[in-house]
Amino acid sequence: MITFIIGGIKSGKSNFALKEGEKTGSRNFYYIATARAIDEEMKERIEKHKKERGSHWITIEEPINLNEAVMKITQNSSVVIDCLTTWLTNLLVEGYDFYEFVEAFFDLLREYKNEIHIFIVANEVGLGIIPENELGRKFVDLAGTVNHKVMDICDRAYLMVAGVPLRIK
Repeated sequence: MITFIIGGIKSGKSNFALKEGEKTGSRNFYYIATARAIDEEMKERIEKHKKERGSHWITIEEPINLNEAVMKITQNSSVVIDCLTTWLTNLLVEGYDFYEFVEAFFDLLREYKNEIHIFIVANEVGLGIIPENELGRKFVDLAGTVNHKVMDICDRAYLMVAGVPLRIK
């Protein structure tokens, strides 16, 4: 089963995903982190989140090869992918073939959909103003398109607003 959790920054998406993952009755819990520790503040943030999750969540840090990380997950597991938008940023900034990676990810989601509980966390970037530069506009367009596709594939979806989950699918 795939659950999509989308919302603004610090809206409670990750905490909600973790709580929902723990309700599945799974034997194993995985957290795929796509963020990079690019500076001291980010390193501290990552360590804080690891402690908050607890030791029963196995963390896999993978900023680019999301499919490789998902393929490590065993059956009867819950996995939180946090955050899809950060992964898209990594692909775009690093110059990877964005479409190739994204299409391969969607293929994998369809394959694993009935084997594990997948919780995908993403930022809703389309609620703000139109970015003033080309890269920003391209990113918002791509993120919006990817979010639409995840919405098509997922079984359930929630919009997080100020810590409150609103079921939208």
